Amino acid sequence: MKDIQKVMTLYDQMKSTGLHANTITYNTILNAFAQGGEMHRVPELLEDMKAASPPVEPDIVTYSTIIKGFCNNGSLDQALKTMQEMEASGKFKADEVMYNSLLDGCAKEQRPDDALKLVDDMKKSGIPPSNFTLSMLVKLMGRCKRLNKAFSLIEEIKAEYGVKPNIQVYTCLIQACFNNRQAFKALSLHDQIINEGLQPDEMVYNCLVKGAIQAGCLDKAIHLTKCAHGIDMPKGKGSSLPSGIGDSCLADLLKALSPADAKSLKAQLGECQIAPRKGSGKGYSKGAARSQRGY
Repeated sequence: MKDIQKVMTLYDQMKSTGLHANTITYNTILNAFAQGGEMHRVPELLEDMKAASPPVEPDIVTYSTIIKGFCNNGSLDQALKTMQEMEASGKFKADEVMYNSLLDGCAKEQRPDDALKLVDDMKKSGIPPSNFTLSMLVKLMGRCKRLNKAFSLIEEIKAEYGVKPNIQVYTCLIQACFNNRQAFKALSLHDQIINEGLQPDEMVYNCLVKGAIQAGCLDKAIHLTKCAHGIDMPKGKGSSLPSGIGDSCLADLLKALSPADAKSLKAQLGECQIAPRKGSGKGYSKGAARSQRGY
């Protein structure tokens, strides 16, 4: 509930009744600070840990929670300092979770050079980047207008670590291309995704179709919408039913089309069947599609 006051009231009750807080207790409180934006309380709580009898030693989760909290609250420098102090103590080394938190902090503050240094540090420490790492790097480079670097990082990490970009990485890359006004580069990624045996989901198609509309590529937007519904789609490996696109995305496309083209597209989509969305039990038949999408 992010009710820091109640958290601290319970903590004070523990102390007043003579109960000894352990590392899990302190980590839980630190997590509350991180989620509630109360990182200024951290130093005092760390002093409480030291003053406990016997003293409670921070563990890797303690440091990871503090670092994530600083990153979430826009204090990347403080997060980097915390990691440096942790490693200087010689007790713990930064892990992938910690590096990913720091990279997320770099993305929030748009600090690409710091992010690239962290990637180098990961390599030196023998920590392989994951698809989650890649997603944040792509997002950051896209925001900082360094699109070519986003593509080269994917290739470098793929070659060095054998990390195959997943659909989330491609979604970030597509969005980065559109944000950098590279619509055709973004649209070409659809074929690359299919060729690599991945199944584009609704989020991918929403991103592609919306970007195509904004770029004025209505023919491409129609084609991608048909792909999303299995009409023109070169199906990916292991696919069952196509994903479809979101209601608002489809509405935007129909609005952008001429009445004749919109009518034709609606007729074609009304005959297809797409995968169930979360919370629904069945795929959409012609009648269900019309009901759900207001055809």
